[in-house]
Amino acid sequence: MCFIHWGTFRLSPGPGNFSISKGEDNAVDGNDSETELDPESKRIRDVYAYYGLAMYMAQNVERGLSMLLALEGLSTGMTAWDFDARLAENYQSTFGDLVSKFLSSSQGASGLSARLQRANEQRNDLAHHYFWDRGIQFVSPDGQMEMIAQLGQMKVDFESLDDDLTALQEAALRRRGEDIDSFRLRVENNLHGYLSGVALPYSPERVPNKVVVVAAEEWRSDPDKPGNLVLFSKEGRYLVPGERGICYGPTAIPKGLVSRPLSFDKAFPAELNPRPKTTSAWNYGIPLANGYVLRAQTRPGLEAGQFRVWIQRPQPGK
Repeated sequence: MCFIHWGTFRLSPGPGNFSISKGEDNAVDGNDSETELDPESKRIRDVYAYYGLAMYMAQNVERGLSMLLALEGLSTGMTAWDFDARLAENYQSTFGDLVSKFLSSSQGASGLSARLQRANEQRNDLAHHYFWDRGIQFVSPDGQMEMIAQLGQMKVDFESLDDDLTALQEAALRRRGEDIDSFRLRVENNLHGYLSGVALPYSPERVPNKVVVVAAEEWRSDPDKPGNLVLFSKEGRYLVPGERGICYGPTAIPKGLVSRPLSFDKAFPAELNPRPKTTSAWNYGIPLANGYVLRAQTRPGLEAGQFRVWIQRPQPGK
């Protein structure tokens, strides 16, 4: 998983030697079982273990691709909740949709296209068909050994692809002027807060249909640079523009940012549909009250993946 690795999985040559460790401690080795298993039970155990490891690595690739696409086209810094808003759309997409999005992005010529398409096929096989399609193979010793070898190779393929996606992420961060070590340190500090119970994980999600917005704010980290538009709902939730509509934002103003109310009194309160039916990535309009419109738009002169979000005032004659 890119930037956060919950544990290190090690495979020793041959079945019966499967081990899992987190860091360098707490190793769990298949050879240390208190109850000695017969050869067939060991093979069956190893099939399930290798299957779980292959699926784990497939999910790492899926999440890594989501993160890479959230960085796509951005050449300037963005806050953590900006990143979450872009992730919200990606996390609700299937792996196949993410691969299609990658193929049409500027990263599509990176040499990973064929491998990602193959990974999507393998992941779908694991999730939907793997054991069903190998029911006869699974009941024979040779078939079990073949499945172990196949799953082990899938794990290697997924892991290699995950490493390459991580390298592309780091390159994207460098283009935006991010310091990789500082970025990782921030992630590690956040992870420590989650594990210690000090902080609660933020899971970005899109807002359900129909939400009442009562105000708008601008959040800034630099008084000399444009800030980010944030909406405030009747229920007391912060909302942020996402790739194809409105997403839930942070539960509080992130550290280092300053909020400033925006004067759009006539635009609120407004009951709106947070996911407009006619939309493309970062190009949509959501009607507010009294002719005001929330706009997200890519514009001429902006680099690929860059966009502008603003509240448009009523247009004369409309």
